[in-house]
Amino acid sequence: MSNILSLGVGVAGCGTMGLPMLEVLLKNNINAYGYDIKPEAHFLTVKNKFIKSKKEFFAKSDVIFSVVRDINQTLELCEGQDGLFKTNTPKTLVICSTLSPAFLKEFFKKKPPNIKMIEAPMSGAPMKAKDATLTFMVGASSNDFENILPILNILGEKIHHIGEFGSGMSVKVLNNFVASCSVLAVRHALSEAKNLNISSEQLLNILNCSSGKNWFSDNLNKIDWAKESYNNDNTIAILEKDVKSFIDGLENTQSKSSDDMINFQKALLRGLKNIPKYPDED
Repeated sequence: MSNILSLGVGVAGCGTMGLPMLEVLLKNNINAYGYDIKPEAHFLTVKNKFIKSKKEFFAKSDVIFSVVRDINQTLELCEGQDGLFKTNTPKTLVICSTLSPAFLKEFFKKKPPNIKMIEAPMSGAPMKAKDATLTFMVGASSNDFENILPILNILGEKIHHIGEFGSGMSVKVLNNFVASCSVLAVRHALSEAKNLNISSEQLLNILNCSSGKNWFSDNLNKIDWAKESYNNDNTIAILEKDVKSFIDGLENTQSKSSDDMINFQKALLRGLKNIPKYPDED
């Protein structure tokens, strides 16, 4: 892996994060390919670099970045028909999806000997993927981290080696729990502002120069999903999935969350599912 930039690099899951990551790799002259369950008509920007056959995609990719949505899609990618775990040649799987740390621990045990597995969950939303300024939280051995680093440096701006496999996803679900709280808090405050004769613009201006400032409030006008309501297929639902990953990850640990904190976690899930409609200004 000393010359990793000369290898075939695949991006599995060419959605709002995966597609711009693939585009960035191609712009940097990396021999990169994309795969997704959606038809190739959705990926015209990468032309013949999109491969609709999973088997062919894995044949051309030595390093695979998995940016699929959830656990089920991860299992299908690896264990389903023509899955990665059925290949015989050496491959490196880099898991960028946010998944339960508990699941990931068991999943690691199932990988065949020819598969090297690294976790590199990311943060930054599509705008950072397009700008190649993502933050990566890497869980891997020191050698594996150094090997994958040249590709991560193309895709991201802040690359953190957290520790061994499992540590990257643990810090990611903690981060996303906090982020989900801020998303719901800002949307709730915006929905109530008019009742106190405050416009959305006034509230955001004050939030972003005061103690209420957070990533969501500060980037709201740049985040393409910031005004969405809950839908099973959108990013608000992904936040719900991430909170569930945080809760699942705490099971079978030394966590001693109080009943109030457990109720708070459950209320957060309900709040995301019923997130207030983004206010329409008169």
